[in-house]
Amino acid sequence: MNSSDRKADVELTINEFGNLIFKTSLLILKNKHDAEDATQDVFYKYIVTDNDFANKEHKKAWLLRVCHNICKNMLRYKKIHTYVAYDEIAECIVGSRDIETKEAEEIIKLTNMSYDYKSVIILHYLEGYSVEETANILEITPAAVKKRLQRAREKLKITYDRFFGEGVK
Repeated sequence: MNSSDRKADVELTINEFGNLIFKTSLLILKNKHDAEDATQDVFYKYIVTDNDFANKEHKKAWLLRVCHNICKNMLRYKKIHTYVAYDEIAECIVGSRDIETKEAEEIIKLTNMSYDYKSVIILHYLEGYSVEETANILEITPAAVKKRLQRAREKLKITYDRFFGEGVK
């Protein structure tokens, strides 16, 4: 691929997946500025890595895998385990131009979950990956994905009950 084709590919990839990578980073890191840094790091890795992807889905999965690894490293090394007010997160999320209110509510519900639960919820429910695809992206077994999904649903139900005071069936 010549340099002008590569530049066009990078621009197209950033335009196509930039929002997804930023939202995923924001969900994991709970901090807009760290999410912006993580997003830049993901696309920097894309630029310096000369991967030849089989298709668009393979590229998306690779970007999400890199995003999850970068975020995990940021959490590990910066020790970002602080509480962030729901209002602050909602303001950041709703302020983004391409995010709908329902999606913002889903994100807010996810904010108190651990990385493990967030990652399976994001990939399986929000991005539509199957259990097997989610397992491959996260490099865990399908059984682990199913168990994390079950536990994440239980945590979401508890959060929902606490904030809205009614049970979800």
